[in-house]
Amino acid sequence: MKPLDVEFVRYGKLKHIKFLVNRVQMRKEHTHNEFEIFLVLDGFGSAKIKNHIYEINQGDIFLINSSEIHSYFNSRVGSSSASQGKNAPLFLFAQISNHCFREYFPQIRTTTFTSCNLRDYLNDEEAKKMTRLLISSASAYFNEPAFYQYNVLRDVAEILRLCYLKVPHVTISEAQKNSIKAKTARVNRIISYIDANFETQIRLQDLAEQENLSPTHFSHLFTSLFHVTFQEYVNIKRMEQCIRLMPNKEKTLLEISYESGFSDPKYMNKMFLKHFGCTPKEYRQKNSVEINDENQGSNDFENIYNTADSIATLDKYKSTHKDVFEK
Repeated sequence: MKPLDVEFVRYGKLKHIKFLVNRVQMRKEHTHNEFEIFLVLDGFGSAKIKNHIYEINQGDIFLINSSEIHSYFNSRVGSSSASQGKNAPLFLFAQISNHCFREYFPQIRTTTFTSCNLRDYLNDEEAKKMTRLLISSASAYFNEPAFYQYNVLRDVAEILRLCYLKVPHVTISEAQKNSIKAKTARVNRIISYIDANFETQIRLQDLAEQENLSPTHFSHLFTSLFHVTFQEYVNIKRMEQCIRLMPNKEKTLLEISYESGFSDPKYMNKMFLKHFGCTPKEYRQKNSVEINDENQGSNDFENIYNTADSIATLDKYKSTHKDVFEK
């Protein structure tokens, strides 16, 4: 069985802190131990965080809690095919270990924030400040001026302080943390099973047996955990697989439909119209070129910028958003 994608963040420059600039066509469900804060530099799309789908737009700032399952998409439900592909969101990601500053603030190890769009909790001036801190610390991280480490640590400390002041959170005990880990482990098992079997005629009954639950109990549990029905979730996974296979022009849409687990191509059409506002053929025509050109050799259609491109992107953002940086 293929396990859930658990990302192990490698810290190259600074222990506990990492920045990256990344344009994402699609990043499947994954998790990591770090808190993740991202600023949308350009484009728009959707982010799925703990089974809730958020629309994301330029300027949005999101906080994702440690160990929270999340994913990203270049398109949003109901958007036209013409608006997809080239407008895939460009992110500045800050990944911060839940051990960062723990010598001075041990509560960070067992803090659970509410994953959210920070703009829902910050006023305009605070949101501008958060944006400045993210851009400033990332610029220092990539440019490496003299004593840049102090600049990054100073800004990240202030970012975390703002989150603690403004975002709902709880500090839990080790026992509660272990209970959450057990629940997360069950979610991971369910997701891993679906990932390994969605291309076939996957059955709810089989998963219920794996979890030692009755089909009815499991169905209610699944909906409470994922906020969609079991069949709706499986259909989403099948559409993700369709999108992954579309750049291969040797495959027909009929082949893609069957290889993704759809027993009837008409049902695949129905799902694409419901979620993307276009047919699979229209989606392929508008998006396959961009995916191939920009993301050759990368998983889930990501384009992680190198240092030089990251610096240029952040400089451009500062120059085009002068109102944010004018104190």
